[in-house]
Amino acid sequence: MPSLVAQPTNAFQIAEIFKVITNHDLGITFRSGGTSLSGQSVTDSLLVDTRRNFKEIAVLENGLKVRVQPGVTVNRVNASLRKYGRKLGPDPASEIACTIGGVIANNSSGMACGTEFNAYKTLSSLVFVLPSGTLIDSSQKDADDQLRIKEPEIYQGLISLRKRIIDKPVLVEKIKNAYSIKNTMGYGLNSFVDFEKPVEILTHLIVGSEGTLAFIAEATFETLPLLAKSATGLLIFENLTNATKSLPALKSTDAALIELLDISSLKVAQKEHMADSVLANLEFKDHAALLIEYQSNTDEELAQQVLKANNQFQELPISNGELTTDISIKNELWHARKGLYAAVAGNRPSGTTALLEDISVPMKNLHQTTMQLGQLLKKHDYFDSVIFGHAKDGNLHFLLNEKFDDQTFLQRYEDFTQDMVEMVLGNEGSLKAEHGTGRIMAPYVKKQFGDELYQIMVDLKKLIDQRNIL
Repeated sequence: MPSLVAQPTNAFQIAEIFKVITNHDLGITFRSGGTSLSGQSVTDSLLVDTRRNFKEIAVLENGLKVRVQPGVTVNRVNASLRKYGRKLGPDPASEIACTIGGVIANNSSGMACGTEFNAYKTLSSLVFVLPSGTLIDSSQKDADDQLRIKEPEIYQGLISLRKRIIDKPVLVEKIKNAYSIKNTMGYGLNSFVDFEKPVEILTHLIVGSEGTLAFIAEATFETLPLLAKSATGLLIFENLTNATKSLPALKSTDAALIELLDISSLKVAQKEHMADSVLANLEFKDHAALLIEYQSNTDEELAQQVLKANNQFQELPISNGELTTDISIKNELWHARKGLYAAVAGNRPSGTTALLEDISVPMKNLHQTTMQLGQLLKKHDYFDSVIFGHAKDGNLHFLLNEKFDDQTFLQRYEDFTQDMVEMVLGNEGSLKAEHGTGRIMAPYVKKQFGDELYQIMVDLKKLIDQRNIL
């Protein structure tokens, strides 16, 4: 429980809080939607609630851009953009509740956006407040000069940190490889590779920083076209192997989304009557499914996509499933996918905590990783776990229930985590794909990036937040 709660109304009050906190032994944690799954918005110190007041939306350039404050939900922003035929790039499953502040702080992505249209890639500019109380608007033409004048130590420090990376091609290559897949471990060091100006570097470092570098007061995003036509299908396979081995072929059909559901996920969806029109009469043994969707602007384009997809389906070991444009069936299918976490967590045994983690690996290693993850869960007796995720991006989620007030079970979870870390890194993967680093994976950032890049992250934190209040 937080010892104090503040509900500021604007960025200037945030700056005052930063200045006042200097005289007190308190840290600051920002909370908006509170949907983060890795403990980012939990504190026993000062909690700053941003959802109550930071709710402004401004649609710009006929919908090509949108300026938003951190307390606005993704769903509400998209509702404002809909009449312009546009949408945000990040598309988390929790869009009805999660807010822009968390989307930026965790570098959220989702089911369709992949690594191309996440918060980092679609961010145009940011208004942020540094721990010193300095406010920077990166959209201003003189933003870089303002950072240099107001925060000369930070300005020069960012230049020095970038030089440490750029001067070593091996580090540049390591960073490029790390962010070729979904990756929210540690600070976004790709900012040093992608940008040269310190203000642009800092703006993008704040993305995915989980509230530990600055307060996000306002963000402007470039938006994406909202494709009005879609065809969706739940492709059932006899086992997980057939499903994961079919992914490369399905990706080649230019599907907008491909979501994996293991046998436990299917049984939960069936039991909870989430998609009765498709699942009610099916019998499952060791089955798995891929929820796939094609999107386009016109019926003609969609028909061509469906034809191409159906031709490919005939070459794959699909035991059941077809594409549909029926809106009610499509809604049922997506309800089943998006409601999985709530359904499993809601039915967990009394006294247990539901934990949802996410990992990502290169597509070439996804099948092996999925098999190994299932084996690890069984090895550690997590028999009620579920595996699902954004298969098109090599991004797996897994949910398990654990009892943390018992040392035996706590040790089990620690042992599982150690094994999982080795498994993911052995498959060239990222220990966190889109949920931010979080509390559980924070101890493994050095293992993910190595000593030299980890030290750059440590030095970055000291440079920006010298009093360590965030």
